[in-house]
Amino acid sequence: MLIRTKTAGKVGFSGRWLLAAAFCAASALAFGVTPASADVLEDIKRDGRLLVGVTDNSPPFSSRNMGDKVSVGYDVDLAELIAQRLGVPMVQVTLRNQDRISFLMEGKVHLVAVGMSRTAERAKSIDFSYAYLDSPHKIIVRKDANLTSMHQLADRTLALNKGASVDDELKAAVPTIKLVNYDNYELCFQAVKGRRVDAFLADQVLLLAMAQKDSNPDDYMLIPDYDGPRTSGFGLPKGEARFKAFVNATLLDMEASGRAESLFGKWFGGTKRSFRIVPDKDY
Repeated sequence: MLIRTKTAGKVGFSGRWLLAAAFCAASALAFGVTPASADVLEDIKRDGRLLVGVTDNSPPFSSRNMGDKVSVGYDVDLAELIAQRLGVPMVQVTLRNQDRISFLMEGKVHLVAVGMSRTAERAKSIDFSYAYLDSPHKIIVRKDANLTSMHQLADRTLALNKGASVDDELKAAVPTIKLVNYDNYELCFQAVKGRRVDAFLADQVLLLAMAQKDSNPDDYMLIPDYDGPRTSGFGLPKGEARFKAFVNATLLDMEASGRAESLFGKWFGGTKRSFRIVPDKDY
């Protein structure tokens, strides 16, 4: 039924709007286009695939070996278990760190698995799963550099993985620190090893694992007076409560079964895991 204006026999603005809307809807159906579902969990089951955002240069979270077509890593393995629980294949979508939030907001991926730090600022745009990594940011240096405090980094160089950032505490304490970005964590570590930079900031568990794998692990140390709290989890679409609950429940099951701890050991070598996956702050 058309909504008419007071002018008898004439279709007013409201009626024209409804006609246009009906035409668009009919055209969409004719061409097989349907409006996006408001429930990502149902979309995944309907489409029969889980679209997972990965990177090719962030080991051991998500990276790709030379010549390989898919990424591997701690986060990727966890995402694969989410797909298995859903009963659908995982389809990898390679993205850059700066695209993680936009890909979720635009529906290009259902989940981002790249060692993503959970922050209040990011949580304004996306949701996060429970933390599956709880490891503070630390700074590693060569022992022979004689750097024992973050304050000694004034006017010195600090390596960062591209897309990473320095927290406000460090910026305030050492405003003249010089940041040097590298494409991946391994290049950052090699820059410290080769004395091309003075220090390297990343997750403690990652830094310890990289030092342990080095041919001279005793050449390195963590600066003791810097400790930046950091947890990471899956990036998820904002407001998708059912999907978020499913992902979180699956993570808790992984923890209870020992699978999560096993995957941590696989990707972080002999580094001791100091945390458990538990219900935590609701991002």
